[in-house]
Amino acid sequence: MRSERRPLSAETSEFARARVSAEQDLRVQQEHATRTVAEHAHDADDLRGLLAMLGLEAGARV
Repeated sequence: MRSERRPLSAETSEFARARVSAEQDLRVQQEHATRTVAEHAHDADDLRGLLAMLGLEAGARV
């Protein structure tokens, strides 16, 4: 069975744009959170532990 590609409807492309926007917003929030935690961490171990508690990665771009 072959599926044919249909053009995106206005509703589908609006949803896709909203999803991309939400993903970008999430990345910005995560970067801000990582930066804030880094400013308040006592040392590298503290930073890693705090980031892990928040579900953020220690290697994230700051």
